[in-house]
Amino acid sequence: MARILLVKAGHLTPANPRVTFPLGIMSLASVLRNRGHEVVLADTRIGQDPVDTARRFNPQIVGISALTVEAYSLYRIAKEMKSLSKAPQVIAGGPHPTSFPEEVLADPNIDCLTLGEGEGTFPELVEALEAGQGLSAIKGVVFRENGTISFTEPRPHIQDLDSLPFPSWDLVDLPLYFQRDSMASVGLRPYMNIFTSRSCPYRCIYCHDIFGKGFRARGPENVIAEMEALISRYGIRDFEVLDDVFNLDSKRVHRILDLILRKGIKLHLSFPNGLRTDKLEEDLLEKLKNAGVNHLSIAVETASPRLQKLIRKNLNLEKVREAISQCSRLGIFTRGFFMLGFPTETEEEMRETIRFAVESDLHTALFFIVIPFKGTQLYEIYKEELKRRTIQKGGSERFTDYDYFDGTFNLSRVGDRTLFSLQRKAFRLFYLNPKRIYRIIRTFPGPLSHFLRYTYPVWWRFSRLP
Repeated sequence: MARILLVKAGHLTPANPRVTFPLGIMSLASVLRNRGHEVVLADTRIGQDPVDTARRFNPQIVGISALTVEAYSLYRIAKEMKSLSKAPQVIAGGPHPTSFPEEVLADPNIDCLTLGEGEGTFPELVEALEAGQGLSAIKGVVFRENGTISFTEPRPHIQDLDSLPFPSWDLVDLPLYFQRDSMASVGLRPYMNIFTSRSCPYRCIYCHDIFGKGFRARGPENVIAEMEALISRYGIRDFEVLDDVFNLDSKRVHRILDLILRKGIKLHLSFPNGLRTDKLEEDLLEKLKNAGVNHLSIAVETASPRLQKLIRKNLNLEKVREAISQCSRLGIFTRGFFMLGFPTETEEEMRETIRFAVESDLHTALFFIVIPFKGTQLYEIYKEELKRRTIQKGGSERFTDYDYFDGTFNLSRVGDRTLFSLQRKAFRLFYLNPKRIYRIIRTFPGPLSHFLRYTYPVWWRFSRLP
């Protein structure tokens, strides 16, 4: 059996100090351990040094997971691993290698990649490497062969999510994460992230396709079993649900909430990743509140009906506005996500989005610049312009441009100065409002000192006056 080190690449910044549990490698670790492999984890985002871990553990294989904005961390770690006296095989996975396979495998320090979900591919890859076998028969792998890059047959997505073991919670230092800002703005506390489903059937042009477009959900009983296991083993009763669209299947959602209420499980639930807002009916919101929901995020993106059609999100904006008001009445702390700079977007459409946010009952809001991630339809629309920009920069792509908070792309009809000025104005108009400040103070489900620290990017933008 193999000794395997799994690494979450990345780093925190003043603009984005949030960190969540590395569920991807935690889930992969459980699958590998069930097959008899010895696994340890390292997360560079919380200061763990994978090289020091590798020197002590002496792994045969190192798997590194990274987002696109974490690409430089991925390449640095791979180089450091190959510089060890006993250099391991280095496998890259996660959103960045899936989106940029040729670019990643151009790095000689990376031996091969897994694409998409790793729980099926990675164990087969490990066992093939152990046995000295070829990789061409393994689905979902990219590798070098005779100087060329080879792609194997795509691997189907995992349909039975209940068949996966729970993540390896025992392999991470839980208190280190409890002391960090998480995705939900509810304060520092013992908590755990969970996924109850994977993928989303909607066709928004700015969204990735890593998990496919067919909704795949865990059974309600399986979700409750995970929560109960965390309660009994670690005393954790605070959960952040990271699904793309938790409330797609209304019957399933009501079943999960009914089980929580029927069993009398006392929980605090957050939905920091966005829910399909025009499917948040009043009875569902009331049940969410009764089950312990104290924070949720609403991804509006744009208040322009034209752009809603263009980006294929097609939200019913009136239902969204009403759902936000209902959340406010129920005392659920509600955060909105908005995006500025869509293709062909005009200045008036940006102002329309800002007005929607400012006039709403949202407690907080974030205004992002649209980013054309590779693998999205938006990237295909923009890729010629992206190539031109790369050439202007000397032929080198800057993956730091893909930061959610500090993206530098501009796909709109307005100039850069106007776009970024409107982004700053959106933050000021939204937050410098006495009624909203009072609403935040009255409803925020945690210490206000945490709120100020968590929303540092917002206050930082206040100081960046045009």
